[in-house]
Amino acid sequence: MNLRKVKTIVVKEFKEMIKDKIGALVIFVVPISMMLIFGYGMRLDVDKIPFVVVDYDHSQLSRELVYKLSATKEYFHFIGEVSSEKEIDRLILNNRARFGIVIPPDFEKDIKSGKNKKVFIIVDGTFPYRGEMAKSYVVAVINQMNLDRISKLTGAALPLKLKIRYWFNENLKQEYLMASGTMAVILFMSPAVMASLLIAKEKEKGSIYNIYTSSITKVEFLLGKQLYTVMVSSVNFLIIFLMTLLVFKVPFKGNLLFFVLASVLFMFVSTAFGLLLSTFLNTQVSAFVGSIILTVVPSILYSGYLTPISAMNKNGLFMAHIIPTYYYMKILKSCFFKNAGIVPLLPHVAALAGFYILFFALNVKFFSKREK
Repeated sequence: MNLRKVKTIVVKEFKEMIKDKIGALVIFVVPISMMLIFGYGMRLDVDKIPFVVVDYDHSQLSRELVYKLSATKEYFHFIGEVSSEKEIDRLILNNRARFGIVIPPDFEKDIKSGKNKKVFIIVDGTFPYRGEMAKSYVVAVINQMNLDRISKLTGAALPLKLKIRYWFNENLKQEYLMASGTMAVILFMSPAVMASLLIAKEKEKGSIYNIYTSSITKVEFLLGKQLYTVMVSSVNFLIIFLMTLLVFKVPFKGNLLFFVLASVLFMFVSTAFGLLLSTFLNTQVSAFVGSIILTVVPSILYSGYLTPISAMNKNGLFMAHIIPTYYYMKILKSCFFKNAGIVPLLPHVAALAGFYILFFALNVKFFSKREK
C-alpha cells in the first residue's frame, strides 16, 4: 500500500471541501443542530403537571391533601380550585390541565369516623405514559398521607421506612441521557452520510473513471476517503462532546483518553458503513436517504437510546446486537455516568473493531475498480 497515494486522496477531498463552502458549512451545522434539537426535544421526564381540584368538603383535611399535592412543585403545578367536574373536563379539553382531583363531601367527617373515603382523579389519557405517571405521583402522595395519619392515630412510628439512593444519574435527569445518547446517534449518522456521498458524488460527476484507470488500489482509495471523513468527523466529535459537557451540563466520570480512542474507532466503523452503502448506490440522493434511514432509525430504536435493551423481546435483542451503535452506547454511558473502568468495556471495543474489519473487507470486495 502506497501511503503517498492515500495522502493524495485525503488532500484532494480537503481541497474540494474548501471550494464547496456551503457543503462544508452543512457538514458542521447538521450535527450541531441535531444535538440541540434532540438534546432539548427528546425529553421523557414528566414534571410540573398542571392540575386542578374540586373540593366539595372544604375541610382542614381536604385542604391538607391539596397542600401536599401543590407543595410537590417538582412534579405538580397547581392551577387552582374549580367548581365542578365539568370545569375539569373543560380545562383538560383545552390542554390547560392534565388531571383533576375531586374531593367528595364529608371527606374529613367520614375519615375521622373510620370510614373508607374515595378521592377521584380524572386524568388526561391522550399520552398514556404521562397519564400513568401523573396517577402514580398522586397515588404516592395519598399513600404517604395515609401512612402519616396511621402513625399519628396509633402513636407508633412506622416500622419500615424506605431510603432511596440513585447511582450514576443521581438526580434522574432525563436530559443527561438524551444529550449523551444523541452523541452516539450523530457519530454513526454523520460520518456514514459524508462517506456515502463522497463516492456517490464521483459516480454522478463521472470522475470515478479517473480512479478506474489510475494505478491506485481499492484499499488505498477507500482508506483515503475514510481518513478524510474521520478527520472532519473528529472536529464534529469535539464540538458535540463539548456541547454535552458545557451546554447540557452532563457529568463525565470515565477515562477521557479511552473514550476518545473508542469514539475514533466508532467513527471508522460508521465511515466504513457509509462507504459500503455507496458501493451499491449510484446517486447522491439515494446515498443520502439510504444512509440516514439505515443509521438514524436503528440507532434510536435499538441502541438503548430511548428504552433499555433488556426491555426488548428476542427480535429486538437480536437487532440491537447487530448494530454498532449499541456497543458504542454502552461505552458512552459507562464513561459519562459510571466510570466503570477500561477492562469491562473491552468486549464492546472488540465488537466495534470486528464491525470495522467486516465493513472494510466488504468494501474491498464489492467496490469494483477497472484495471488499466
